[in-house]
Amino acid sequence: MTTSSDIATRLGDPGFTPGIKTLRALLDLSGADDEDTAKLAARAVLRIERQYAGRVAKAVVTRAREAARPARGRLTQLAGRLVAEARDPDGDARAWLLDALGDDDPKTRRAATRALGKLAPAPEITAALEAAFARAASDDDKKALGLALGKAGVAVGQTGRAGLIAEREEARRSPGAIDLLRAPASPLRVFHKTRSGLEEIVKREIGRGARFFAPGVVETKLAGPLAEALAIRTAAEIAFPLADREVEDLPSDVADALASEEALAIFRAFTSTKAPIRFRVALARGGHQRALVWKIAEATRARTKELVNDPKESTWEVAVDVAGSRLRIELVPRGFVDPRFSYREDVVPASSHPTIAAALARVAPRRDDDVVWDPFAGAGAELIERAKLGPYARLFGTDIESAAVAAARANARRAGVSRILVERGDALDPLVPPDGVTTIITNPPMGRRVQRGTHAELLERFVDRAAEVLVPGGALVWIVPEPQRLRARAAEAGFVLESATSLDMSGFSAELSVYVKPGLSRTRKRR
Repeated sequence: MTTSSDIATRLGDPGFTPGIKTLRALLDLSGADDEDTAKLAARAVLRIERQYAGRVAKAVVTRAREAARPARGRLTQLAGRLVAEARDPDGDARAWLLDALGDDDPKTRRAATRALGKLAPAPEITAALEAAFARAASDDDKKALGLALGKAGVAVGQTGRAGLIAEREEARRSPGAIDLLRAPASPLRVFHKTRSGLEEIVKREIGRGARFFAPGVVETKLAGPLAEALAIRTAAEIAFPLADREVEDLPSDVADALASEEALAIFRAFTSTKAPIRFRVALARGGHQRALVWKIAEATRARTKELVNDPKESTWEVAVDVAGSRLRIELVPRGFVDPRFSYREDVVPASSHPTIAAALARVAPRRDDDVVWDPFAGAGAELIERAKLGPYARLFGTDIESAAVAAARANARRAGVSRILVERGDALDPLVPPDGVTTIITNPPMGRRVQRGTHAELLERFVDRAAEVLVPGGALVWIVPEPQRLRARAAEAGFVLESATSLDMSGFSAELSVYVKPGLSRTRKRR
């Protein structure tokens, strides 16, 4: 006699061919503690010859009626597969699914519900699902039943969280996305979010019409395609602000704002879908506050069917902040792939964020014959961002870590950057840099990537090295955490401070500095 243990050892064998004589052992394994074993056993049952379909269905149903959890739910799921694959000639499995809608075990009820929802609509099935929905007490049951009825073309008046969850699942069947080529019907206010300290750099990149709004926020108008706003490389993200309003009841106030014509016009302008537009709520203060988010979602659902709350697969983020008695809401597009930094697949510890790398490249003096060196290249973002800005003679990067060199090379290949060389090397090695360096652009190590002494000591020594390798008129453009100490060392080395900006580095402040080595003026050749 074939035992369950015998069969269990053969389930993973590609040559195992289950027969009717193995059915009992396979059904025994449906209650196995190991879920993977139970799944393999169920798949084996489905491979038993079709001539035994009636016997298999009867055995599965008999065992399901007698089984305890978790085997009961698993066998019910298997019964659903038998019906779906036309392996239920006498209707035993189908009858069990209808009965199981009222089972005491929640997993068994939901397995039956999901299985029936996948079958072709039939009056008996629809009536059974409607009756189960009417008596359902839990949100999870209502969600599953509502989805099953929806597939049968029956609309159910779900309320509360069950209705929200059911609508969310239905909306995921027709996922929308942010269309970067769409433009608004009329110009919209748009916020460009950046690191505090980079606002002036962002303004220069945007050009006419950009203005400082708040620390880390630059405001402008968008009249063209969304891609225009998302092309700004020194800003991390964009957001569309709604008009501020007084706070009375927060969930209702947020829902009123989201259902307003102002908000809906923004959602509609850039979302490519006929299905409901999916959003998630991000509260600026006080953590996640799950209960409050549910209230906002329910209140929004009561006002409009165009929007569905979906915290996991949303195309929009709704940023909610309360300052005093004022409610501030921003709509942040999320359902798209950022085209700016798609090259950045390889990173290393302390890699520069590409927006910071873009800022460093933009503030550096530039000319067509530039020889640019990044002595602490990391994943190569600074060199790649400099390449994006236009002509240069050569890009050269070094790093003491092999992983960083490999990452920089891979990212540069994806970015399509030419005339770039990244090698393993020590920034303080007198043999490392190429001849004729016109610009040093770097975000040097400030933490655990520093392997000799403190970062301040390393950077002080590098100031002397930079003064040696730069041509007259050359520039050192970098970010340093102790600017006063390094300013003094730079002055001793003969550098002139051209500009300095205090920068928020997410936890500490640093200075983005541009130092110039006296000599032949670069002004005539700057781009």
